[in-house]
Amino acid sequence: MTGYFVRRVLWIVPILFLVTVITFALMHSVKGGPFQAGESKSSDAARQALAAKYHLDEPVWKQYGYYMRGLLQGDLGPDLQQRGNSVNDILKQTYKPTVELGVFTTIYAVVVGVGLGILAASKRNTIVDYFSVGFATIGASMPNFVLGIMLVLLFAVKFRFFPPTGWIESAGWRAVVLPVISLGSLPAAYIARITRASMLDVMNQDYVRTARAKGLRERMIVFRHIVRNALIPVLTLIGPIAAGLLTGSFVIEYFFAIPGIGRAYVDAILGRDYPMIMATTLLYAFVVVIANLLVDFLYAVVDPRIRYS
Repeated sequence: MTGYFVRRVLWIVPILFLVTVITFALMHSVKGGPFQAGESKSSDAARQALAAKYHLDEPVWKQYGYYMRGLLQGDLGPDLQQRGNSVNDILKQTYKPTVELGVFTTIYAVVVGVGLGILAASKRNTIVDYFSVGFATIGASMPNFVLGIMLVLLFAVKFRFFPPTGWIESAGWRAVVLPVISLGSLPAAYIARITRASMLDVMNQDYVRTARAKGLRERMIVFRHIVRNALIPVLTLIGPIAAGLLTGSFVIEYFFAIPGIGRAYVDAILGRDYPMIMATTLLYAFVVVIANLLVDFLYAVVDPRIRYS
């Protein structure tokens, strides 16, 4: 199994390389740029000087060569919007709110989703089951920014329980609640639906009926036999969800004015900030690859029958 994971780790390099090629090509296939006329108040001479300084007046393949040379040295490039700052510096300043939001939201989505799924399957066709299915249906059908608007209007504007914008450093811990619920309700709904379906499928297996025939307590049957085997398809879903949450939600960070990577990414797209777009895309791809690798490892932990070669 060690050899399998070593090969998976080695595959990260060509995957990230392919991501850089595709992202760089797509960025430069769109007309315009950070210093084009109509997008900057600078004079033509100043725009040409800036383009020459950052090698934007050279062929795309040369620009890609400059970028890869810096990337291999750990330099993600200069920020074209906040001149004088590097992308490395901006990511260092913005990663903490994004990671905090991702961790809190992942915990919320997993706890609520798995908990509701287990309760719904254990209390099938009861009010608990109906509540879980209703939550999953509403959560899966409502975009997170719509839910965010409703929560802000109700709990921030009308009742003033929570601040409408900001993050921990500026607004305290209460600022975490609304963004986490807005961002985490959709993945929690998906996890609840998958958990419930997987639990109901495992409950019909022969070994569960055998455990009940032996007189084991229902709680032991649920947690030792049913939940453990039902978690495998849930882990498949949790992996990419956690990766997406940990790299930040662009819409939610922008909507709640959270100074994280997602908000910087939106600003970079609006300003055609090529180095920042490349850096955030690479970061997202890296987190997704690592999350999928961890999910494969957890498969073997949850189900000892799974072995990799």
